[in-house]
Amino acid sequence: MNALIICNPRAGRQEGTERVRQAIRVLESAGWSVTVEQSNGPGDATRLARFAVTGKLDAVLVAGGDGTLNEAVQGIAGSDTALGTLPYGTVNVWARELAMPLNPVEAAHAIVDGRIERIDLGLTNGRYFMLMTGIGLDGEIVRRAQALKHHKRRFGILPYVAAVLLTVPRYRGADLELRYDGLIRRVHAVMVIIGNTRLYGGRFYLTPSAVATDGRLDVCMVKGRGPLAFGRHALPLILAGRLAQGDVEVLRVRQLEVTADSPLAVQADGELIGTTPTTIEIQPRALR
Repeated sequence: MNALIICNPRAGRQEGTERVRQAIRVLESAGWSVTVEQSNGPGDATRLARFAVTGKLDAVLVAGGDGTLNEAVQGIAGSDTALGTLPYGTVNVWARELAMPLNPVEAAHAIVDGRIERIDLGLTNGRYFMLMTGIGLDGEIVRRAQALKHHKRRFGILPYVAAVLLTVPRYRGADLELRYDGLIRRVHAVMVIIGNTRLYGGRFYLTPSAVATDGRLDVCMVKGRGPLAFGRHALPLILAGRLAQGDVEVLRVRQLEVTADSPLAVQADGELIGTTPTTIEIQPRALR
């Protein structure tokens, strides 16, 4: 197996670096031919993944977090090169979704012993996502968190916690127009999550029935007005990882168009990618 490892030195914590080195040794001991490249800035992982596809490598493994994985997806989607992860980020949602070990060394053993499958991807205005896209409150939280991102390596998830505390009490929701399956609907919603997978943020199940191989996207709308519209879900999320009953609607779609009276932040796999209007659609079996 010929593989490129894209290593993000800014992801995770310093003690993980040696574990990544050990993971590489596990792969080489299993007969893999491994080349290691660093992702030093935005776009590097995409460029390196495209290089691997052009070179007809068997696999790209990302030693980083979900953000670096998302970048690599942009360069590898639609190809025959497989994508894997050596978890090295803050939360590692994709690894958790796959029930993979969060230790890079143990993950390397799992990759050597595992099998390759094709999965669906989502596409939001030309950008692929593996996990989910979020619009509204969720997108605004990511926007605030990105402003604090330079603290992430030192403080882990605390910038995201701060963003939640700053945003939720003030967010009042928005009037949205949704187009899907030939329907046009207008709703007032606090947040819309479009999930290709079940997990959100590593431990929350906002789209618990989503499967990345069914050719559909699961849409979770949290409806209502004002801070209490989402606030009532806080305790169930903390205790059980799920939203409360009521004011939540779930759809399953192949394509969804979302517009708002004023532009709303849109995030994909935890990265801010723009604002509404946006079109989200499934890309069946687009990734190995």
